[in-house]
Amino acid sequence: MFQYIIFPFAALAVWTASNTIIKGLTSKINPNIVSMIIVGSGILPMLISIMMSPVHSFSIFLIVMSVFSGIFLGLGYILFYKSLRGANLGNAAVTINVQQIVVILFGLSILREKLTSLILPGIILIIFGSILVTVTRGFKVDKVLLIAAAANIIWGIYYIPLTFAIASVHSSPVPLLLSRIIGFFSVFIIFNIRPIINGIKMKISKNNIRTDHIAFMIILISIIAGILDGSGNVLYAFSIQYGILVIAGAIIAMLPVSLALSGRIVYHEKLRLRQYTGIALSVLGAIIIVI
Repeated sequence: MFQYIIFPFAALAVWTASNTIIKGLTSKINPNIVSMIIVGSGILPMLISIMMSPVHSFSIFLIVMSVFSGIFLGLGYILFYKSLRGANLGNAAVTINVQQIVVILFGLSILREKLTSLILPGIILIIFGSILVTVTRGFKVDKVLLIAAAANIIWGIYYIPLTFAIASVHSSPVPLLLSRIIGFFSVFIIFNIRPIINGIKMKISKNNIRTDHIAFMIILISIIAGILDGSGNVLYAFSIQYGILVIAGAIIAMLPVSLALSGRIVYHEKLRLRQYTGIALSVLGAIIIVI
């Protein structure tokens, strides 16, 4: 089982990179536009994973579960990127723990995953450390954080039908791809392709910059972020496929920690002693889970 832990750690790395990029994008263009590009371009790594691990059997159950998970996925993207536009990257990330708590409870109560005596203390250290990182002196519950919390609850629910879909075929690529496509069209129902270009140009033209070139660069960066995001989903889905959903949820719960560090490095967001303590506790928790 523990040979598969590389998957959630790799997912943590690529999701950190993706969300750090996305934070910069949402300050330049409408976050709803970012959502559509991210969800759409994230399909590419899933297509690649299908070519590496094809599935030849389909069922109504697989399709229904994938459709439900895709709807939750699309709605979560819309809400979370909207919250990122008005929140500190680290503060918005506190709600990621809500998503992973939903995942962990599902894995323990429904899937009945077995844990060693050290894994539960490790999970507690990671979540407590993440809370210390994100709940700072200036932290307050406002509309933005409530939107982010709703997004992460929805994302946590997204993994429930996706897990059942994966279990039905004993493989993750096809259910994941179907879910992502449904998620993309869920977003596309609300938006269309024209606002993507117009929204970018309207934002940039206020600064009298060459709109066509800058718009192209922003779209390109958004696509890169989407590919990273989709790659994270592929890696996380492998964790589900190999029966380590609870452990994977605990490791991904470190995302607020990694985002706080990336926010400090990339956007020069300040970190306090309490946050560094939280980082140390989360790292300790991860070490306990791995050993």
